[in-house]
Amino acid sequence: MNFKILAAIYFFALAVEIFAQLTGNAQLQYFSKPALMPILIFYYAFNTKKIASAKYPVIFALVFSWFGDVLLLLDKQTKSLFIYGLIAFLIAHVFYIFYFLQIRKINKIKNFPNALIFFAIAAYTLALFGFIAPNVKNLLVPVGIYALVISTMLAASVAAFDFGKQNFGKICVAGTLLFIVSDSILAINRFAAPFEYAPVFVMLTYAIAQLLITEGSLRNLRAISLTPRRKDAETQRF
Repeated sequence: MNFKILAAIYFFALAVEIFAQLTGNAQLQYFSKPALMPILIFYYAFNTKKIASAKYPVIFALVFSWFGDVLLLLDKQTKSLFIYGLIAFLIAHVFYIFYFLQIRKINKIKNFPNALIFFAIAAYTLALFGFIAPNVKNLLVPVGIYALVISTMLAASVAAFDFGKQNFGKICVAGTLLFIVSDSILAINRFAAPFEYAPVFVMLTYAIAQLLITEGSLRNLRAISLTPRRKDAETQRF
């Protein structure tokens, strides 16, 4: 499956999910929202079946993201599953962190980005947490841990690539940034200042974030798998 086919299927499913949200069609959402991550899992697994290196953390991250999607969907009815959805996404972020740390070694990245980037990530995380903290109540600790983990994921992605040579790194970081945006909107809407169409913006940014991380990772792994072949070809020439 190539990216154009994936994008067509994925954005159709996303459009159905957005339509379900805008029309308040809860029954349709039980099909549309849980369909998104399996599409990415199938695409990623299918295109990495001959690649052994570093693919499993991304697959596990997508699987736990699916659990998070389902749990948060059910939480709309039960009002008791938010913390479990939060845990599922936290585990997904941990797998993404593991992937970015692993791929940094494989990409042989020795230098770190400007320290101001990490300072900006930390400052934003603290500012957002400080903004929502007065209304978080008994979820203060888990939300704080979640904020720390997702900001670590963004920092790990920034440090994992040579952006001058590896365009797939820009795709991955765009995805992690959008993940931050999505979770920020969700947190502000749930804990601080609810606003109209927030769930739509959360879903749009989240879905595109997952797509970008998946595609960026796939392109990175393909580049890694081609490197030995190029070396073998150059050796045969001589």
